[in-house]
Amino acid sequence: AERIAQRLSDKKTEGDETVELKSHLLSIGISNPVTRETHGTGTSYHKSLGSELAHMLQGPLKEAGGVMSVSEVYCRYNRARGIQLVSPEDVVNACKTLNVQNHGMELKKFSSGILVVEGQHFQQIMDALLTTIRDNTCCTAFSFK
Repeated sequence: AERIAQRLSDKKTEGDETVELKSHLLSIGISNPVTRETHGTGTSYHKSLGSELAHMLQGPLKEAGGVMSVSEVYCRYNRARGIQLVSPEDVVNACKTLNVQNHGMELKKFSSGILVVEGQHFQQIMDALLTTIRDNTCCTAFSFK
């Protein structure tokens, strides 16, 4: 990663390597990372980050059962971005825009102070789970298929 970052910053990167780097970014869902240079600062920047974040989180959020801690979102997002890292504060601010932009997910804060990104169907899943538990005197893992 350091070698690629150095080559990009030196502007001596050959065309094939640039294409390869863009190919890797595309494969993980980020084709052209949002930066302050390309999207400005403040609200505009955070909304653009939020859109990119929502696109990248579609698969991981589903795999995680519809909810992920913001710390995990931060780690996955920066891993996907590679060399153009984003601060934890910017990730939180981007998460605050998810619901407003109708991306099917939103930032939630638990009474303990933990921040999570929750998918739009998470509450429906929890309601169905609670109904199953209430309606059955005995529950096993097979009850929740």
